Amino acid sequence: MQPCHDLHLHTSLSACCQLNDRTPASVIALAESMGVSTIGFADHIWANPGISPSEWYRPQNEEQISRLRSQLAEVSTPLRVLVGCEADMIAPGKFGIVPEFARTLDYVLLSCSHFHMKEFVAQPPTDAPSDLARQMLDFFRSGVASGLATSIAHPLFPFGSRDKFAQAISSISDAELEDAFGLASEHGTALEITPVFIPPEIDPPFSIDTPVRFLSIARNMGCKFTFGTDAHDPAGQRRLPELAMVADMAGIHDEDVLNISSR
Repeated sequence: MQPCHDLHLHTSLSACCQLNDRTPASVIALAESMGVSTIGFADHIWANPGISPSEWYRPQNEEQISRLRSQLAEVSTPLRVLVGCEADMIAPGKFGIVPEFARTLDYVLLSCSHFHMKEFVAQPPTDAPSDLARQMLDFFRSGVASGLATSIAHPLFPFGSRDKFAQAISSISDAELEDAFGLASEHGTALEITPVFIPPEIDPPFSIDTPVRFLSIARNMGCKFTFGTDAHDPAGQRRLPELAMVADMAGIHDEDVLNISSR
């Protein structure tokens, strides 16, 4: 199958993307040249007044969406353009976005494994891959049960501990994965297929069989999927076609892809 959309695109409104001059117009122009029909902007945001953001998140508030919409109003395109966000969580039950704000968006990508934010996001009790796995599962279950997420961004991929990805996932039983993904299916929360699941060509720290295993289980449990490059630059955005390989290996077909308009 071929990815039908890219719902994880960043612009220079995201603090991690400000050096790349990523305007909505440039993102749209590249998407048009690639033949993509639907794209979604998912800049980082903190929109929960009940929880103080980190200094990195503080300037990335609700005004991000207003600024993005103003910039999009100046662009004419035949593409279907959606306005979403990449929201975060710092611990189970503690999210960077509230339901009222989530309802103003076309969709929400919820990141449940940003453990590289060590001073802000709750960490596993030890460095053991099994403890990392338990932490990821706790975050994942809380995220899908929150009702905030349209899709979980880069699910079960431990940012800050990429070298432990394979060991952490292998410590999770099929039954535990079925339980977690059954919860996601029950709540109608999709899972993102992302380039981080594709091992680098040099010294890969994991096999692609690692994400394919849990994506296959998720498909069997009735989960839907979204595609997202998490692109911060043109090179990242051009990786969208690579995601077809991951989907095909996991047995994911067109009918397994989330229809975003149904939200």
